[in-house]
Amino acid sequence: MFDWTIFNPRFLLLKVAHQTGSWFVNSGDQQSQASPCCDTHVRKLLLAACALLLFMTAHCRANDAPQRVLILHAYNYTFPATTAVSEVARRQLIERSSRPIEIEAEFLDLARFPSEAHAARVAQFLHDKYEGRHFDLILSMGFGAIPFLIKYRDQFAPNVPVVFAGGTKDHFAGYKLPNDVTGVFSSFDPDKILELAERLQPNARHLMVIGGSSPNDRSWQRSAREAIERRAPRLEIITRYDFSYDALLAEVSHLPSDTIVLLLTVYSDADGRSLIPQLVATDIAKAASAPVYGPFETFLGSGVVGGYTETYASLGASAADVALEILSGTDPSKIAPHVNPRQAFRVDARAMDRWGLKRTDLPPGTIVQFHEPGLWEQHGLLVVAVASVVLIQSVLLIALLFQRRQLRRTQRSLEESEDRLNFAATSMNIGFWQFDRSTGALWVSEPGRAMFNAAKKGLWTRDSFLAAVQPDDRLLAASALEGNLKVHSRAADVRVVASGGEIRWVSIRSRSNLDEVSASDSVSGAFVDITDQKASETEAELHRQEVAHLMRVSVLGELSGAIAHEVNQPLTAILSNAQAALYLLEQDTPNLAEVQDALRDIVKEDNRAGSVVRRLRGLLKKGEPRAELIDINEMIGSAAALLRSELISRQVRVETELSASRPTVFGDSVQLQQVLLNLIVNAMDAMAATPEKQRRIWICTRETKTGTTEVIVSDSGHGIQPRDSKQLFSPFYTTKDHGLGLGLTICSTIIRKHGGTINLQNGEAGGAIARVSLPSRLMLTAAQ
Repeated sequence: MFDWTIFNPRFLLLKVAHQTGSWFVNSGDQQSQASPCCDTHVRKLLLAACALLLFMTAHCRANDAPQRVLILHAYNYTFPATTAVSEVARRQLIERSSRPIEIEAEFLDLARFPSEAHAARVAQFLHDKYEGRHFDLILSMGFGAIPFLIKYRDQFAPNVPVVFAGGTKDHFAGYKLPNDVTGVFSSFDPDKILELAERLQPNARHLMVIGGSSPNDRSWQRSAREAIERRAPRLEIITRYDFSYDALLAEVSHLPSDTIVLLLTVYSDADGRSLIPQLVATDIAKAASAPVYGPFETFLGSGVVGGYTETYASLGASAADVALEILSGTDPSKIAPHVNPRQAFRVDARAMDRWGLKRTDLPPGTIVQFHEPGLWEQHGLLVVAVASVVLIQSVLLIALLFQRRQLRRTQRSLEESEDRLNFAATSMNIGFWQFDRSTGALWVSEPGRAMFNAAKKGLWTRDSFLAAVQPDDRLLAASALEGNLKVHSRAADVRVVASGGEIRWVSIRSRSNLDEVSASDSVSGAFVDITDQKASETEAELHRQEVAHLMRVSVLGELSGAIAHEVNQPLTAILSNAQAALYLLEQDTPNLAEVQDALRDIVKEDNRAGSVVRRLRGLLKKGEPRAELIDINEMIGSAAALLRSELISRQVRVETELSASRPTVFGDSVQLQQVLLNLIVNAMDAMAATPEKQRRIWICTRETKTGTTEVIVSDSGHGIQPRDSKQLFSPFYTTKDHGLGLGLTICSTIIRKHGGTINLQNGEAGGAIARVSLPSRLMLTAAQ
């Protein structure tokens, strides 16, 4: 095995000494014969060899000793820029140094705690922590550490050279740097940032500059102000330096779209709130209603469009190169501070797409980050194939030009069709119109102007149009005129006062031009005079009400015998009680208690008769429908009481299962009672052939989870025949020999008017079931 100890300087020194001693012992005879001059010469050589070996030993020890570097971060460890710069510098120092390196790191946190008291405490802490330990170099990250080092370096690291990374030349303008302090400046060029912003936003009219309230923030603001004054006098300048952070976010959310937002550093706001610039950039870019630009690489990816920036990796690498040069023995005073040469225009492709900014407007050499590959980059061959197909189709289309003559004929035919359409519109009293939402201009054809009593010529605007509409209908008319981008077409019926004071109805039909990019702000449509139609509808409604009233009278006519019996009973009871009272009063000593009982019976029976008469009057009277709150349970009891005699005569039992919550609906009580009477009478008719003991009507009320009240009327009759099930609600269709076929039709109309539904079906145990569903909440419109 090879003996590596021979290369040890101590071993060599001992070896030389040993060999020299042996030489003197073994050469004693010769030495006695040699001259004294020769002996002195040999000794000098021996001493020189020993000195050389001692120097080599010290040099080897010096090369083996590690070099110590202290990295001072000006800010908190949460700042992304701090981490990016120091990580690259640390890695490069370890990988490229020819000697071992020990690295210590400290965070001064001067942005959040800028006071002198904090700086003094940190200096004392560094002194106590590293007392007795020597550093070969201090690497300063961030400009904020430079004033601290100038003032306190001698307290914890005297005469140790400093290499800084970060801060512009303007930041260092007020400081006289010692000879052993050098480093790499950051580049802050507002001119370049504004050049980028003006290229992307050539129509910008406003410039908002945002900065923080800390001393470090103000140093950036001075440089920005000078550049802005030189370059952007045509823009309206808005500065927001001393501000509340929440107020700033609210303000930037309402900026005009023609605004350029330049975001500088924001380490704190006017309230003293400590902030991280990258997080501020994220919040500002998210809230802003205009594009945001900034001078820092860490702003990219947070929503900021871009700027003229350097990478923090390149800044850390440049600072590490200077540090390695000094650690290798170069005098720091021989290395002048220089600007990091690796700046470039950088933009975020996603932010540009968000604001619709064109990449063709970017300065040459701009670095586009976060770019997603386009169609050509991903599917180049497919694009070529599609282009080839399109080319072939284009050739085929060129051949179609030979059919130009036929096309001209078609155009002439189209023009003739348009003329016929115009003639038809004039004949039918239809007016065409077009409204420009951006200018408020309204074009209306002559028939349309005539409907609104407007002059045949002259400018007509939205306000002119609305002035001709009844005040109660103007909101509806404005909505129809302006259209809706989410609704392709719509219509509204409004009232217009004619020249003679007559009210006329006009239907406004509108259509938004959603398919026409060039006319996206225009709405077109037609005015149609529907006065006759409205009159017909009103007349039809009156007829419907008349028919409904006649049906009620018809039902009561059928029940006249039972109703007469129902009224006759209390009258007979009144007569009997009156006669008994007269008889008692004729006695010498009348029994007043019995007389009082007789009179009470008279009052009771009178109320009973009056109740029957009131119910009959309510069903027989005519008039406008009236909307009110109706207790469904009470209405069922009233109907059953009115039909009691008829039910007894037909030997039909009525069983009820009424909801304990007493459900209420909003509507016309007469109309709803008509529906209930009709259903009960139909049930009695359906059980005419049913054995008497099986004649039963079951009435139930309940509230559903969907917010409706259900009334269920079932019988034990023969049920509904399949051939009749689809026509039960058709007008004039009936299954009775004496029926008109209008009862269920009117019931269906009344229930629909009340916002409900009605249906008939066979029960599982036989008979028919009528189910009426009505809204339980108050309806906005009463039954008409």
